[in-house]
This record gives sequence, structure tokens and C-alpha cells, in this order.
Amino acid sequence: MPADLALRPDAPQCEMPKAKPPKLDVDFANDMPTEIKADFNGDGWCDYALAVPYPRNSQMNSYLLNQLMVLGQPNGWKPVFNGKKGWELDANGYEHQTWPTDRIDLTNIRLLFPKRSGAPFVLGLYTGDPDEGKRNMGKNCYQYQSVHRWDDKVGTFRKTDDATRDAVLNYFYSTIDKPCSAKK
Repeated sequence: MPADLALRPDAPQCEMPKAKPPKLDVDFANDMPTEIKADFNGDGWCDYALAVPYPRNSQMNSYLLNQLMVLGQPNGWKPVFNGKKGWELDANGYEHQTWPTDRIDLTNIRLLFPKRSGAPFVLGLYTGDPDEGKRNMGKNCYQYQSVHRWDDKVGTFRKTDDATRDAVLNYFYSTIDKPCSAKK
């Protein structure tokens, strides 16, 4: 584990903005999203997101991160991507460094928080890439395989480096849950 990486499983208290969360562009009747109120960017304010499953066929709706999430601040809410469009990140040289700029699934995420302040590590974000989200390790046992963290500079999640990913996953599977290989 990187020397400066000390984690905790419980979420620190975040404060809800004074304004109600905005109505996000999600089909509530058909997609039945799950609300998530958590401090994704580590500023102490609760952010608001909707978890909708990733579309498995063309009959399902798909959503971009800016349709599913807003960031809390003292007097209201601000958009992700620092108000830009996701494709603008790719055009500005952030392609493959930040994520997601396309369809996203937040339904199976897990947050691990640093003992000191800062943005949590997000396990299980998924956009259809086989190296993201959770992987079936056999016998219908799924294990997290990706870790991301909020990047204020671009206003979205950024993939962690391999050493950090491994350290976070090792913490999770040694402290919070067992890896599939240790389950009966």
C-alpha cells in the first residue's frame, strides 16, 4: 500500500446544500434510479447522483455522467465536467485519463474514504469496458477491478494508477469483504 494511503470504510458526514437537488434528465418511471448522496469530490458538501443500470440492450436508456450527477456547494449545485461537455475533455487531451465521458453505471459503486480529508476512492464505476466495474470471477462471484477518484481540475473521475488501485482493492478485500478466492 502506498505509504500515504490510509483508508476508512465509513463515510465522513457531508453537508447538504441549502437548495433542493435539481431535476436530472432521467426517466424515473422506466429506469427507477437509486439516489446517491455522498461527497464524491471531498469538499465536505454532499453531491447528488442517480444510479441507473448500464444498458444491456437497445431498449434500455443510457445516460452520461452530466445527466446523472451534480456537485453540492454551499448555496446550490454545480455541474460535473466543470460545466463542459464530456467530449470536450477528450478533445483537450484527457482521453483515457479521465472517466467517464460516455454512458455510465453507478449502481454497484462502493466508496472508500481517506482517513485524512479528500475525495473518496470509488470502486466499481462501469461504462461497458471489460476492465471496469466488477468482474465475474466464477461461480457467480463478482469482484471490483477498477478504482477512480475525483479530479477537480477536470470535474470528473480519474482512473488511479495501478499501485493505488491495487492498494485500495487490497484494503477492501482484506478489511471489508473477502475476495472470491476466499469464499466458499
